Amino acid sequence: MSNGLRVALVGCGAIAEWHRTAIATTARTHITACVDPDSGRAAAMAAKTGGTAYGSLAEALAADAADAVAILVPHHLHEALATEAFAARRHVFLEKPMATDLAACERILAAARSAGTVFMVGENAQYWPGVVRAKALLDEGAIGTLVTARAWCCTPFMPEFYAEDGWRFSLASAGGGVAVDAGSHFLRPLRMWCGELVDVVAVTARPQVAMEGESLCRSLCRFERGVVASFDAMLAVAAGARVPRFQLTGTAGEIVIDGTQVHLFPASGGAGSVVCESGYLASYAGEWRDFEAAVLDGAALAAGAESSLGELRGALAMYRSATSGRWERVFD
Repeated sequence: MSNGLRVALVGCGAIAEWHRTAIATTARTHITACVDPDSGRAAAMAAKTGGTAYGSLAEALAADAADAVAILVPHHLHEALATEAFAARRHVFLEKPMATDLAACERILAAARSAGTVFMVGENAQYWPGVVRAKALLDEGAIGTLVTARAWCCTPFMPEFYAEDGWRFSLASAGGGVAVDAGSHFLRPLRMWCGELVDVVAVTARPQVAMEGESLCRSLCRFERGVVASFDAMLAVAAGARVPRFQLTGTAGEIVIDGTQVHLFPASGGAGSVVCESGYLASYAGEWRDFEAAVLDGAALAAGAESSLGELRGALAMYRSATSGRWERVFD
């Protein structure tokens, strides 16, 4: 692909704007097709990107408009579009979660193996600068042995994502609530730092009463390395800006990630230091650079598509625990 990577955006809603901005930072990836059943949205995105507007993925594939497909649609539509793209031997970038249930995920993975193309599930937290820096600090032993951690996901009630007649308020469309959606961005870092998630105990609630899935989840999580962490996710009913997003406590210090920076504190409790700026939106550019390198250079992805099953399995275990009132295994 001497002319770079041609990408079709499938779904031209709010999250497509974030991906459009991220793709613009890459060296060799270009948006050549904008697909949406809403012709106005497809045309508007095409005008911004220079791509061609299409009403369906089938039309874009028939026109050979792209080498890769970025699927940015409601969760319940992931399987049909991903398998359609794989059948056409296209590379696939699929927004998380892979699907709403594990059986659908297995079918998507089988289609990907048959196609033999690059398959990436877009969990941008894998590339969140603060998360990556914290992982490096842990690996360097900057806070000694990790003892415990906490994650606090307080998602603003952004109307472009959470319109009350939107798909995120439908349990059938979303596959769950805040834990399976925005919460995945906070479960992935915990898995990067603590190892694989083993079991959970959780409670859920619906402070956003119009939302069929949970808009509040509080959970304790045990990981394979023996670390116990807390995971809290809420679709905001009040501001949560003053609460750190992550806190990692070790035998020789602590790492705290707030909305913009990573702070390293000594075990003595003295003044800490800022060791990294942690802009969240930069993570989207990171995942597109990774996808580009995988397709054009044959480089290995930072995390394979199967890795995303960890967040989905974790959220589903939390839902089981909220019903059973017991600890639930993440992997049977």
